Amino acid sequence: MRRNYYNYILALSIMGISLTSFPSVSIAEPNSEQSSTVKEAKLLKTYSSIIENHLSKNLSIMRTVRILINNYPEHAAYIVSAAFETEPNRRKAIIKAAIQAEPAVTYSVVETALNYFPSNVEMIVQTAIETEPAYIDDILPLAMKHSPEKADSLITLTLQNYPSYSESIIRTAHESSSENLLSSVIGTLKLLPESADYVLEGIKNFFNSLGNNDDKTSISKEQWRLLALEAKSSGLEQEKVQWLVEKGHLDKGELTAIYNNK
Repeated sequence: MRRNYYNYILALSIMGISLTSFPSVSIAEPNSEQSSTVKEAKLLKTYSSIIENHLSKNLSIMRTVRILINNYPEHAAYIVSAAFETEPNRRKAIIKAAIQAEPAVTYSVVETALNYFPSNVEMIVQTAIETEPAYIDDILPLAMKHSPEKADSLITLTLQNYPSYSESIIRTAHESSSENLLSSVIGTLKLLPESADYVLEGIKNFFNSLGNNDDKTSISKEQWRLLALEAKSSGLEQEKVQWLVEKGHLDKGELTAIYNNK
């Protein structure tokens, strides 16, 4: 019944037929280039009207967004856009509700949120990953592409909060912003030394997966040395970072000197 109700409202609104609680939409005859834009504008107006109607009946914005996306996941971007325009101060709740309703729309929700609130990229990333961590491979590169100047802070943020996903995060960081990779990792170890084992294992697994192709990275020997220093400071035994020597990132004597230096 609910799905039929929303189908009815949506169809009437897009055709320009008004209901008592919805504004009338006049129809012009668009040309082929305009038709897509006109339809998008009508969808946005329709969802704005439905959201305002629900809120007037004391339904929360979170419940409203969930209901709409459950019924129309293919319109997630329009629904979230309408919700942002109606309740911009509830942006975090809207992101969370949309992704909870249908995890498959995570990319669309994050992309829409970044376009509406570009200065809130860290909040958007953290909220999206908290809600659906399985989509971290989609969320992080999208945010880094949108705000490349915040790549370092985004890598650090995700490593700090999700060290068990470190291999996935490091792969994304390497593909999107390799020059930020180790500085972000080192920053994470300084702030959260207890996560060192997870994070270093993630780095090891990732670079091992590259085989002989990791010599194309922009990571300097000095960065590898700083990583080993921070690993030691975090309490990791030398054997945990011995792979740095095996992969040729450090000489055996350099690593031994780091661990023998009291």
